[in-house]
Amino acid sequence: MASTSDNSAVGMPQLDFSTFPNQIFWLAIFCIVLFAIVKFFIIPRMEDIFANRRKIIDGNIAKAEEIRLRVDEIEKKIEEELQKAKSQCDEIMNTSGLNIKEQMASALEDSKIATSQLISEAEGRLKELRDGSEIAIEKISEELASDIMKKITGEKQG
Repeated sequence: MASTSDNSAVGMPQLDFSTFPNQIFWLAIFCIVLFAIVKFFIIPRMEDIFANRRKIIDGNIAKAEEIRLRVDEIEKKIEEELQKAKSQCDEIMNTSGLNIKEQMASALEDSKIATSQLISEAEGRLKELRDGSEIAIEKISEELASDIMKKITGEKQG
């Protein structure tokens, strides 16, 4: 039952130098297979993924640059149109201001002419009324004078 062989007295199996060549062989095989898998399968796939990502990123950057150029062109066009609109607005404002001034001056002249005509017509009517009133006053005063004379002289009215 108890054997006196060397195997039982060795101690820890990891430190058994008799198994080292076998372990080194399998470690070398495992490392070579792992290196082959990484070298021929994983790294090419990662390179493809990175290349595709780089293409997508470069394409997006190119599109963004193109869009930025378009936006710059549109901004320039908008600025030009805005300047044109401002200049047209200023021109319209100036011409309309001049037109309004001309119309105001014309209206003022027309009102002056109409006012002077109304004044002259009113003066004519007043002159007619004065002349008419002077004649009426003369008639009334003549009648009153004759009535007064009759009353003074004692004649009876008829």
